[in-house]
Amino acid sequence: MHNPKIAALITASGGIGSHFVLHKLHGHKNIVSLKELSFASQGGTTKGDLKKYLSQNIHPLQQLNEEQLLPKKNLYNEEVEWLILNKPPLKRVIYHQTYHPEIPILYIFRNPVSFYYTWVKKWAEYGKERYDRQVDNDVVFNWFKTTFMTSLFELSQVYNPDKDHIISFEHFMFNIDAELGHCFDKLGVTKEKNNDLQTLKNCPHCDIKLDKKITPIRSGRVETVLYCSRHGNILGPGEYNYIRKENSSFLNKWKDKNNALDISERFASLFGIDLISYYMKENYLEDLDRNKFDYLIKRFLDGLKV
Repeated sequence: MHNPKIAALITASGGIGSHFVLHKLHGHKNIVSLKELSFASQGGTTKGDLKKYLSQNIHPLQQLNEEQLLPKKNLYNEEVEWLILNKPPLKRVIYHQTYHPEIPILYIFRNPVSFYYTWVKKWAEYGKERYDRQVDNDVVFNWFKTTFMTSLFELSQVYNPDKDHIISFEHFMFNIDAELGHCFDKLGVTKEKNNDLQTLKNCPHCDIKLDKKITPIRSGRVETVLYCSRHGNILGPGEYNYIRKENSSFLNKWKDKNNALDISERFASLFGIDLISYYMKENYLEDLDRNKFDYLIKRFLDGLKV
């Protein structure tokens, strides 16, 4: 039976742009990105199914066909070489790596300061909608610090640069072909340019060709989206817009915050001044080969490992 290999895309938490990365990976003819419910005992294939898949070659491919991102592929096709787990807990991946050390980890790392401000906004929106309360920013900082640092500490104990890859989100946004190339190299598949990746063109419900329509999505944002005359807007998990024009300028909006310098200093005490300065100076714009970033992130992870 055809046996696609397993890889895992990991993040410290949501809100980091994982769906953008996952859909880009899914656009490669040899890669299928799965939904979050896959192998997670949350209404789809279960954690037990993953054990069977890895240990007994029992493959629930028919069920997985319904649990992949769009556009869907035929998992029985020999072209499909990889299944990408969608943000499983890192501990679960480490558990399986005990017997399957060949499972690679793709870990998204983003400027901690910029990422923190994303969560300030998210917690404010969530608190207002769910509890009609405003969460203090210090509470958000402590939650974010604990969540991010715990995730990175776990990663540092198992990270193997020979098979794993740190996806630099800033590089991914500014130089997507190069960053995709790093991912494809780690997975051993041919390099594909962003413009050549498979994209959604037909309605997943009725297969007619999709049109485009301007409409409000997510927090009142107005965007051009794929639209089916029968089924309406076609949006992915988390209201992911398949044709969103990503504007990388949002990555530097954190500098406009009144307390940006104070927050940067607080994060510098955790990540080191050199790594935080890397983002402050926007070094990723000139560090195209990632030599400086790779050195800084390796030094940081080595420090956590010790």
